[in-house]
Amino acid sequence: MSDLRMAVVGVGRMGLTHAENVVHRIRGARLVAVTTSSAERAEAVRRRCGAIAVYDTLDRLIESESLDAVIISSSTSAHVENVEQCAAAGLDILCEKPLGLTLEDCDRAVDAVGSAGVKLMMGHTRRFDAGYEEAKRLIESGSIGRPVLYRSISGDVDPPPVEFADLRVSGGLILDSMYHDIYLGRWLMNDEIIRVYGEGDALIDQGIGSIGDVDNAVVSARFAGGAMGTLTASRTTRYGHDLRGEVIGDEGAIQVGRLRKTPVRLLDRSGAHHDAVFTTPERMGEAFVTMLRSFVDCVVDDTDPPVSSEDGTATLAIAIAARQSIQTGVPVEMAGRKLTNPPGNNGHEN
Repeated sequence: MSDLRMAVVGVGRMGLTHAENVVHRIRGARLVAVTTSSAERAEAVRRRCGAIAVYDTLDRLIESESLDAVIISSSTSAHVENVEQCAAAGLDILCEKPLGLTLEDCDRAVDAVGSAGVKLMMGHTRRFDAGYEEAKRLIESGSIGRPVLYRSISGDVDPPPVEFADLRVSGGLILDSMYHDIYLGRWLMNDEIIRVYGEGDALIDQGIGSIGDVDNAVVSARFAGGAMGTLTASRTTRYGHDLRGEVIGDEGAIQVGRLRKTPVRLLDRSGAHHDAVFTTPERMGEAFVTMLRSFVDCVVDDTDPPVSSEDGTATLAIAIAARQSIQTGVPVEMAGRKLTNPPGNNGHEN
């Protein structure tokens, strides 16, 4: 079979990472083109990916190129329209999370994909990280007994530009960042979150506060089976890109995550010192590659995507509820939006 002909829609930080990986790391796929309206980003693509066609709109890309699949890395506010266009063109789709800003948007995207008969896989990168995959395997093997507590941390070094943090563009801190922790909680605990209560504020960046978002938040979660969780997200972990998770069971615990980039620690008279990772591509580099390989495999082999649109919709519903709790100051009970299969039964396996 010839290589899968792919394009990347939107080549910001994540999109450019995907484009580079398709060119340099993914067998069985070929990057044909990207979309961006930025001359600077177009130059970055050509410099890092070679002589790749660049289009300023998705319409022009679809009209001009013969494609099999796309990676959608545009702003969240554009995801649904992009999915609809690509599905109508008969293209299989890997879409960065979240699928949309509202559940109604998600329904539109799912309907478009279903009508067109194409595949839609959600870009839940962290759950393809080797550490989280091993944690999942150990939990399922019974190594820690029955999981009863879930804890997670997601920390970015600096707040994003205000125009990105806008709830109408990215969904804000909870939909953009804590979304990962919500999905991982459901997946690792193999259970649904049924109630959330959140606290948040713009403690550092007043620009984010001026548009109605928060830069630090803590959400308590209750799972259907009785387990509990604490999810923490921050835009201001100046010391590094801090991604960690922990599941505590009645017989042990699993801890996932690292901050150190190089496996070296300096000990001197002033104490202990080591470097740190500061960006998502640094911390999750191999996970991006594993995710893309899984997407290519499911298209080529005609199998179900390892992370479905149902996963994305269920996770978004909880994220919206958590944001609502932060805004109102009261707990929010979940209703509906359950998965057809438990989250532990439709995931990627090594």
